[in-house]
Amino acid sequence: MSTEGGPQVCYDDDAAGCAYFARVCPTCGRYVKADAEATFDGRGQPVGPNATCRAHGRVQMPFEGYP
Repeated sequence: MSTEGGPQVCYDDDAAGCAYFARVCPTCGRYVKADAEATFDGRGQPVGPNATCRAHGRVQMPFEGYP
């Protein structure tokens, strides 16, 4: 599934800057409701679900990286 040009959300990770996520469900591709905050480990990688899909509940949006 390509998310290029689709909706994104940016979470500010204090250690690495702005982390971009595609606002889609990784299972069905529906747009999801993103959380206000995301959790990152010490290496700047996302940890745990950070959005809600109407069909699949809590999901982790696809991580697209840092600018």
